[in-house]
Amino acid sequence: MTTKSKRPVSVYLSYAQKDKDLKEEFEDYLAIMQQNGLISGWVERQVQRGTDWSQVIDPRILTTDLVLVLVSPALLASGYSSGAELQKAFERSETGETRVIPIILHYVNLIGYVLGRVQLLPRDAQPVSSWSNRSEAWENIDRGIRRAIDGITKHY
Repeated sequence: MTTKSKRPVSVYLSYAQKDKDLKEEFEDYLAIMQQNGLISGWVERQVQRGTDWSQVIDPRILTTDLVLVLVSPALLASGYSSGAELQKAFERSETGETRVIPIILHYVNLIGYVLGRVQLLPRDAQPVSSWSNRSEAWENIDRGIRRAIDGITKHY
């Protein structure tokens, strides 16, 4: 499906602290992509409630090729989804500098959120937690990310 890219893609992963268990399941797929030379690795942003996200921007998000956001009610409740960091990622996405992919972990209403305006994974925005076989959900997400990587590497 995906061939080895010209240069491994850099990945920025945002998630809510409450979703750490699902994030750890997902990291197995990222590790395989790294072993296959598709990604150079990933940096993480653990999002916690109570942080004022209005001005916080991790400088690493300004240079990454691919931003993955693990979406859940906990992430939305943190205020991160309307903060400066994610807004900057979407601005970079609009100019083709990065790609933002929200990954739906739990049922959540994204109406009015910038996260709801782009292609969501897994297919049909069916949350990972609702799949009877979560491995199938992660595999579906893996395929979507690999397609995105193919698109990113065509610009190199």
